[in-house]
Amino acid sequence: MLRVGLTGGIACGKSHVLRRLAALGVATLDLDAVAHALMAPGGVTYEEVLASFGRGILGLDGTIDRPRLGAAVFASPDARARLDAIVHPRVREEEGRRAASLEADGRPLLVTDAALLVEAGAHLRFDRLVVVHCPEDEQRRRLVARDGLTEAEASARIGAQMPIAEKRRFAHIAIDSAGALAETEAEAERLAGELRELAARPREATRPGLRATLGALVHGAGPGPRGLAPATLAAEALRSGGIELASLARLLRPAPAGPWYRAAVEGEGAPWPESLAGVLAAWSLARGLDPEWLVGAAASLARLTHADGPAVAGACLAALLARDVAAGRPLAGLAERLSVFEPLARRWGGGPPAARVDAARRVAVAHAGDPVAARHSAEAAGAEPAFAGTLAGLAGGARPAAAPPGLLDLARRLSDG
Repeated sequence: MLRVGLTGGIACGKSHVLRRLAALGVATLDLDAVAHALMAPGGVTYEEVLASFGRGILGLDGTIDRPRLGAAVFASPDARARLDAIVHPRVREEEGRRAASLEADGRPLLVTDAALLVEAGAHLRFDRLVVVHCPEDEQRRRLVARDGLTEAEASARIGAQMPIAEKRRFAHIAIDSAGALAETEAEAERLAGELRELAARPREATRPGLRATLGALVHGAGPGPRGLAPATLAAEALRSGGIELASLARLLRPAPAGPWYRAAVEGEGAPWPESLAGVLAAWSLARGLDPEWLVGAAASLARLTHADGPAVAGACLAALLARDVAAGRPLAGLAERLSVFEPLARRWGGGPPAARVDAARRVAVAHAGDPVAARHSAEAAGAEPAFAGTLAGLAGGARPAAAPPGLLDLARRLSDG
């Protein structure tokens, strides 16, 4: 089943898009409605929310008054974090249960609406991310008209969220809802057609092979950007069942003070994010995730540590190159694929990829049978040694009998899907 995340800023119209998709026969799930049900009297989080926020958030009928709770949450990042810690795990459990039920019924597509997918760093658990957006002044106008807020109150609500322009950088598909309602509905209809077509494509996992995955981990080893080593990324992805950006951000050194999407340090240097390309490539292949998912994941992961576009685009290009080698394409054949890969990398990075990524590819080709020499040559050429070692390691593999037991176990689980 194709899983699609739908998100956007407050008053951007994502709920209307979801309703239109549902009217067109697409299976949909509103996680805000799921959270609301969980917090209703008798719901599994009702008493815990009251214990954390007090009975002052209750209405006269004993239900949690959403505007009162919202006012408390929007006023304090700590309060928002407390609420998220109570509600999000239960919402995730219910989401998984409903998605499994729909898939068992043979539904090919599920669109899940959630306001904070990107903020929570959970958007990579979906095959595609759709972001509904409109200009901030239109958001403000709609909030004032819809909720009876003052302009100052509406601005505060908008300001408490991730800026919509920043959120759009993580989108596979963007829906502009600034126009008339009929225009947004037409966009939703086009989206439904695009997603149905995508869901109908054959989707098979291609195991990259134990020796290849092990070669990437052994010969691509290194400290990784901000201490996020390839083996650490693999272990955390396997533990959490996906590429979860918020949990990965907590592993960075130094640890970020704010949300994961503000963790990057301006001017951050080596180790570069392309050193993680082998793990992402193996993960995507073994789980049937396509190149569009892969570049979105590589861009998101790169933005944990590096704020500049060339580094982000380079991480995307590196992941695509590593995927091809992990799938069995010869190293020497990668040059002809650059014309296909570079536009994708440019789109996600906002410009050309760092030249050091292709330099590492050339070094790996020159030392295809010697990953250690590839690493040394890459370092001398100013490229990322771990990425050159990853490509050569994926191509040549590593013998399981000679591998450290911990890496062997990681490689086996990573390539099994």
